Amino acid sequence: MDEALVAYNAGLMDGAAGCRDAQIAEDPEWGADYRIGLLDGRIAAFQLRAEIRRLLAGEG
Repeated sequence: MDEALVAYNAGLMDGAAGCRDAQIAEDPEWGADYRIGLLDGRIAAFQLRAEIRRLLAGEG
């Protein structure tokens, strides 16, 4: 279970940074956890950018 959380967290950090580690993503044991974290990280980064755009446009 700990390895799954480590893989998820690695994906989360990579997703937020906008990069992807293809080797981890294709790993048969931990790749799925990494890819879910990657998606969550990308969504969080998108929401952060949208909020910044909204604040800069004076809608906040």
